[in-house]
Amino acid sequence: MTSPKSISGRESEEISAEQRIPDKNRLALRRKILGRLVRSLVVGLWVMFIAFSLLRITPGDPIRLALGTDATEEAIQVMRDRFGLNKPFLIQFFEYFTGFFTGDLGFSIFSQRQVSEIIATHLPVTVMIIVLSVGGAILLAVPIALSVALSRRPQVTYFFRTATSISLALPGFFLALLGLLFFGTILYWVPAAGYQGEFPGNLKYLWLPALVNCFVLVPILSRVLHSSLMDTLDEEFVETGVIRGVSKIKFYWSYMLRPSLAPTVVLISYMVGIMIGGTVVMETIFSLPGIGRELIEAVSTRDYAVVQGSVMIFGFIVVFTSFVGDLLGYLLDRRVTLS
Repeated sequence: MTSPKSISGRESEEISAEQRIPDKNRLALRRKILGRLVRSLVVGLWVMFIAFSLLRITPGDPIRLALGTDATEEAIQVMRDRFGLNKPFLIQFFEYFTGFFTGDLGFSIFSQRQVSEIIATHLPVTVMIIVLSVGGAILLAVPIALSVALSRRPQVTYFFRTATSISLALPGFFLALLGLLFFGTILYWVPAAGYQGEFPGNLKYLWLPALVNCFVLVPILSRVLHSSLMDTLDEEFVETGVIRGVSKIKFYWSYMLRPSLAPTVVLISYMVGIMIGGTVVMETIFSLPGIGRELIEAVSTRDYAVVQGSVMIFGFIVVFTSFVGDLLGYLLDRRVTLS
C-alpha cells in the first residue's frame, strides 16, 4: 500500500509542476517582448540612417538655394562650414546620431530655427488628425462589421462588400475637395482656411480631414473585422455562451469582439504609416500647419535637417505603434503569437 506521505508528496510535485508552467510561459513572453523591442530599436536606427542619407544622394544644393544665385563661393563655403556639410558623410551621421540623444536635431537652413522646435510646434496637429481618424474609424467599423456578421443575410453582405469597394476606390484628395466645397462653402460647418491651435477650438478645423481619412480606414477595418467575426461565430465557445445565457454586453465583448479584434488592432498599428501619408495630403488641401506640410516644403527646398528630423519622427511613430499593436493583439487574444 502507498503511504499517505508518498501521496501528499506526489500531489505537491504536481502542484509545483503546474506552477512552473506559467513561469515558463511568462519567461518566454518576456523574451519575445524583449526581442521585439530590440528589433524595433534596430529598425529605428535604420530609419534614422535612411532619413539622414536620402536627401544627400539627391541632386541639389540647399546652401545655394538658401543664399540665392548671387551668392559668392566664399559665402557658400562659410554656410556649409556652419552647418557641417563639408565634413565626411559618416562623421556627419555620427554627430547627428549623438545629438539625437540630447535633443539636438540641428537647425533649419532657411528659417534658422531648431528642428526640435519646428517638430514640437507642428507635430501635434498631425498627431491629432491621426488620433481622430483612427478613433472615428474604430467607432464606425466595429458596429458595421458586427451588424453585418450577425445578420448573416446574403443581401446585407453583398451591399456591405459593394459599399466598401466603392469607398476604397474613391481617392482621398477627391473626397477632401468635395468635403471642403460642401461643408466649407455651402453649409459653413468648417472654416475654409486658417487654424486655431488651442483645444477644443481646433477641432472645427480638424474634424473634416479626420472624416475623410475615415473613408480610407473604415472599409479596410470593417472588412477585416467582419471576416474575423465570421470565423469566430463558427467556434464552439460561442455556442457555449449562447447556451449559458450570458448577457448581451458580455456575449458581444467576451465571446465575439475580443477574440476577433486582435487582427484588426494589429492592422491599425501597421496602417499608421498609410495614415501619415494621407494626413500629409489633408494638411496640404486644408492648409493646416502640420508636420507633413512642413515636410513637403522642406523637401522642395532641400532643407536637410527638417526633412531628416521629420522622416525620422514619422519612422519612430510607425515602429512604436507596430510594437504596441502586436502587444495589444496578444493581450486581446492569447492565440496570437509574437514572432
